[in-house]
Amino acid sequence: MIAATFGVAIHLGYLNRGEHHLYGTLYVQIFLINFATAVLITVFVIGEEIGQAFTDITSITACYLGGLFGSLIIYRGFFHPLNKFPGPFGARISNFWFSAQLKNGDSYKKLEKLHGKYGDFLRIGSSDLSIIHPKAVHAIYGLGSKCTKAAWYDLTYPMVSLQTIRQKALHDHRRRIWSTVFSDKALRGYEDRMKTYRSQLVYQINTFGGQPVNVTKWFNLYTFDVMGDLAFGTSFDMLASKEEHWAIKLLGAGIEPLKWMFPVWFFRIMISLPKLGDDWWKFINYCSSKLDERMSAKPVVPDIMSSLLEPWKNQRPTGADLSLLQGDSQLIVVAGSDTTAATLTYIFYELLHNQSHISKLRDEVAPYVDVSGNVDHAKIANLNHLNGIIHETLRLHPPVPTALQRITPPEGIKIGDTYIPGNMTVYCPQYVLGQSENIYLNAQSFVPERWYSHPEMIKERSAFAPFSAGAYGCIGRPLALLNIRTTIIKLLTTFDISFAVGEDGSTLKEKSREHFTMGLEDFNVKFVKRVP
Repeated sequence: MIAATFGVAIHLGYLNRGEHHLYGTLYVQIFLINFATAVLITVFVIGEEIGQAFTDITSITACYLGGLFGSLIIYRGFFHPLNKFPGPFGARISNFWFSAQLKNGDSYKKLEKLHGKYGDFLRIGSSDLSIIHPKAVHAIYGLGSKCTKAAWYDLTYPMVSLQTIRQKALHDHRRRIWSTVFSDKALRGYEDRMKTYRSQLVYQINTFGGQPVNVTKWFNLYTFDVMGDLAFGTSFDMLASKEEHWAIKLLGAGIEPLKWMFPVWFFRIMISLPKLGDDWWKFINYCSSKLDERMSAKPVVPDIMSSLLEPWKNQRPTGADLSLLQGDSQLIVVAGSDTTAATLTYIFYELLHNQSHISKLRDEVAPYVDVSGNVDHAKIANLNHLNGIIHETLRLHPPVPTALQRITPPEGIKIGDTYIPGNMTVYCPQYVLGQSENIYLNAQSFVPERWYSHPEMIKERSAFAPFSAGAYGCIGRPLALLNIRTTIIKLLTTFDISFAVGEDGSTLKEKSREHFTMGLEDFNVKFVKRVP
């Protein structure tokens, strides 16, 4: 009875307040050490047999855990501040309930079904809400929002990057440094560097001679080569080799567990264990080694690291400054690659299902395309139909479809007429929002014109945030859009495209999985060189 009461007290007096996700491994270690110590004291001080001592301590431990978890279950099930919000009862008790539904890595689809059943506000974890109210994105992510980054961003703490910094003041300082990375002058330099890789992509596609091209694969090879060059001054040479670089394979294996949307504390324990976290940390160490190489080099043409290293002039950063740069080195590669590749793949999926937009787009861009099929991005950045196609694709197929998690401020927030208590984890799944008739008329249809000539088809524009929004919005958005726009135009002015024989895109749409970003299935397209 005393042990059970102690368990209840630990839950209500300590674990039920504040954040504990950084200490999961420590708690497990303390638990095991205390258990072993209690057994040894029982044997060597009290004088019990080892077997009996183990049984007695196990019994006491079971009572303690029963009190702790019993208190937790009763509190979450019946007294939690989120109990007024609808959702599966299992999700009230533990975030593992939702994880158990995700064997196919389709959290975005699961959330769409659950929101269809429970409404705009869905309790999807013990302290977690998924929200698709039309005003929610602005309230949670928009400028002026008091919501801050949630515990999820501590996955690799103490190693952090611009994306994962949770302290607002530090994030704002770091973002000011990053802002020079995407100045107009810097973007023009990146645009010139990208042309080399677009030409390689076109060359490789042309070698197929009209045979099926798996664009999922080739867009990934292309975007990772681009970001390798922009980050470190050298590409991964994947277009040339026609294969994934070993470090990118490690990245793919390392992020695969994210598809389960495990609680942060559990994920951190997993990656701290031998073997389970090896791929994750090997990729991070690879990026750190590339950073070391880059700091010893002086590129002729400035890259992203040129801007990030500028505050140190010719000195070598150390300590926390070096740690931030190491975190940013892997952020540059990841954030600018698979998300851009996924968007390009889905753009071709939508264009092949809606082929009238191909000729319309070609007509729009024709005045700006030179004899080699390239364009000056500044001249096409504001073209209506081009941007309409991109926005519509991002609406229907956001590359980060589910959870950019935020914490509500202590005083809580109000969305419409609904009050959300303070210190709760909230997120707005962009995939579900993009399918909502409460936000978009004819939401299931691909209508690029809604973004320029039919604004009445968008009921709440602030709900569209594929790059997030506000103070924490994706700072690399200009670079991603530059790459997407120029690559679309290069390919569509060079090739005629069609579905490969037997391909209709259904596998891409139905079986692609989510591991925070999207991991796409193969999608085969036929490219035939256009005749001038």
